Amino acid sequence: MVNCGQNYYLYISVPIGGDIRKIFKYLNSNVIMDVFDLRKVGLTDGEVKLYDALLELGETTRAQLVKKSGVSPSKIYDVINRLTEKGLVSSVKKQGILHFSAATPERLKDFIDQKEVEIGKERQLITELLPSLLAKYQKTEEETDVEVFYGWGGLKTVFLDLENSMSKEDESLVFGASIGKNPEQADIFFTKHQQRVEKRGYKVRIIFNEDLRPRRDRYKYYVGHKRHEIRFLHSHTFTELYIYKKSVLFLMLLNKPIAINVKNAEVVDSFRKFFETIWKEAKK
Repeated sequence: MVNCGQNYYLYISVPIGGDIRKIFKYLNSNVIMDVFDLRKVGLTDGEVKLYDALLELGETTRAQLVKKSGVSPSKIYDVINRLTEKGLVSSVKKQGILHFSAATPERLKDFIDQKEVEIGKERQLITELLPSLLAKYQKTEEETDVEVFYGWGGLKTVFLDLENSMSKEDESLVFGASIGKNPEQADIFFTKHQQRVEKRGYKVRIIFNEDLRPRRDRYKYYVGHKRHEIRFLHSHTFTELYIYKKSVLFLMLLNKPIAINVKNAEVVDSFRKFFETIWKEAKK
């Protein structure tokens, strides 16, 4: 086998009268692996080249190793040191000149075993750190988390988050529910939303804009429902508010809707108080 850069060529000498079919049968039954597959177990290109060169050369010097492996002279010692740390290369000084040798390929199994041990230690470390990391993440999330969603697809995403966060003991408050710039599309969207609300079983109180009152299809689900309450207010708010759990959703029903979801306990508390004040002024 001849190494030409990263390409390897296998030359086969067939004796006169030899049966080449038998040779190819042998090759087919003995898969020739590409030495660069060693990259899959964590060796770099340079390490593979160097180790393969040492396997072919046996004990050798730096100059011969550079020539055979194709690794840059300026990087050769760095690569050798890494292979030495992995237990795949050894060295000895003879008459003041360093000679290098490849460790038996069986040592690769030890290398993999050591990697598994190290991964196990890293996994254990992450397991121990995870509670404190999650606590910091949740603390940051509670302080302020703002997400922006665009289009009807984005709207569905944030509403699914809203719905799935609610239990039967929870209540969602909605202020300024409007017709929107695309009433037909909005009717379809909110009909599906109402179906999911029914499945989740949580309570909803909504203050609709008065100009939505003639569009009964939008709110008929809530009328007379034992869990839900609706009222109307003479207002033309451009932005709807959905107050739920620890979030406030600001919704603009444009042709391409925009939704801004703000997760902050203080913001939620403030808008709940605002809603309760407006609820008293709204009409049934």
